[in-house]
Amino acid sequence: METITISTKNHETYSAVSNFFIDYYMTEANGEFVKVYLYLIRLLNSGRAVTIADIADHFNLTEKDICRAIKYWIKQDVIQLEYTKDKVLTGITMLPLTAKSMSNHNSSILSLLGVEDETETQKSAIPEPSGSTSKEASEAAQNTKSIQESATVPKKISYKSSFIESKKEDEDFGNLLYQTEIYFGKPLTQTDMNTLLYIYEELSFSPDLLEYLVEYCVSIGKKSCRYIEAVALEWYKNGITSVEDAKVASKNYNSIYVAVLKQLGIPRRVPTPTETAFIDTWYNTYSFNKNIIIEACKRAITTNPHSANFNYVNGILESWHKQNVKKLSDIEALDKKWASERKKKATGGKSTVTNQFNNYQSSTDQAVVNEFESLFLQETNQ
Repeated sequence: METITISTKNHETYSAVSNFFIDYYMTEANGEFVKVYLYLIRLLNSGRAVTIADIADHFNLTEKDICRAIKYWIKQDVIQLEYTKDKVLTGITMLPLTAKSMSNHNSSILSLLGVEDETETQKSAIPEPSGSTSKEASEAAQNTKSIQESATVPKKISYKSSFIESKKEDEDFGNLLYQTEIYFGKPLTQTDMNTLLYIYEELSFSPDLLEYLVEYCVSIGKKSCRYIEAVALEWYKNGITSVEDAKVASKNYNSIYVAVLKQLGIPRRVPTPTETAFIDTWYNTYSFNKNIIIEACKRAITTNPHSANFNYVNGILESWHKQNVKKLSDIEALDKKWASERKKKATGGKSTVTNQFNNYQSSTDQAVVNEFESLFLQETNQ
């Protein structure tokens, strides 16, 4: 049998991508990071020299975006940087991939970038903000930790002091540090600067947005980088990327904080970390609007005028959340349902000969509302 030849008129070239990358590394990576890695593979096959600026131009991204992607893949042990003895960057080496992306970070390479993993010990070692009790500080730290553990939030890292010093040469970031010190009325600690750099680098806050974030927190009496970080994480989760969006969000927050404190008869002041955690849960987690939250406060005050507190209001709102309350009319429907069930119990389930309209007890009857709330709280506190 004669031999045959296989040929093609396609003159395209191809880049080989490891299946390990597709199966284990690509699934958890940001889309922009994946594009940068694939382009590095393409450049590997081309053999031509490029700059970070060239890569940024190819994707219409900033050089900072490209550096962020490269740092991510270094931490995944996917690539490593090559330097001269004088610490001059000369190249990028693509490393062999493994079936499990559980390998340790390349500490020597991260050291050159000024990056280290942050341990739980380092997290707990952040100093308490002035004016906070240890209990409030603990609760604030817990709230921040729970937000950070969300899958959408970039992992916080700790930068080496030398790297932070080098970032001060960045005009935008250097000005931010200076302005924050003016707002705080004291020099920033290494931890403070690390937190601000994390927001700037990893959360990708623009200089304007980060500056507004600091101004906002200071305006409500929170001169603490830990509190600033907690707000930044919340904005990041909610997709806030501009000063305009942040102003809308902060206005809503301020409005609710003030309204709740006023309704509960609490003297005008900045809410404590415990109080803000409650309100944030009602507004963000339960997705209750201001009217529903205020209605719960009113009922708490009416039922227990001398002992209404945030725990009491939380019990009411938690119950409404479980019963899928979305608007005030849903609450009225619950009141009517409860009044009807109470009347059935009182009559032993028997119908009466009186007019059905006269038999109806209005959901606005304050005695019914008070009794409903009292019984509910007795059940939840057992």
